[in-house]
Amino acid sequence: MELDSLDHRILTQLQRDADLSNTALAGRVGLSPSACLRRVERLKKQGVIRRIVAVVDPAQVAHGLSAIVTVEFARHGAAHRQEFMARVRGEAAITQCYLVTGDVCCVLIVHMRDMDDYLALAERLFEQDDNVQAFYTHIVMQTVKHEPGIRL
Repeated sequence: MELDSLDHRILTQLQRDADLSNTALAGRVGLSPSACLRRVERLKKQGVIRRIVAVVDPAQVAHGLSAIVTVEFARHGAAHRQEFMARVRGEAAITQCYLVTGDVCCVLIVHMRDMDDYLALAERLFEQDDNVQAFYTHIVMQTVKHEPGIRL
């Protein structure tokens, strides 16, 4: 889909604050409210805007332990990957999962209450899976930058 400068301005504003009223958004991007609403609806319909969500501080909801986990697979076939990915999708603590190139196969972003929660997750997801050759856990000490938006 071809996006013009107005689409970019709308997306930039919504990424900063998706709670804006349509009238406020229209004012910020220089459109009438009806034209702005039509564009937002088109961006949603075409999948440019996947969904509108609230960004929650994990520590404020008793999920203060965050980790980045890298995973190496023993076997790399599509069926083996899909089996692992299905289990990842079922784990609420995993908020992001990326298949990557390089020394590891998969990178996970995980948010839990505490180390006991992480140990239970590691047992279920990594240690009981014979296709997980190795996994490495990096506990987040401090979040320096977390900007979920895409620069346009």
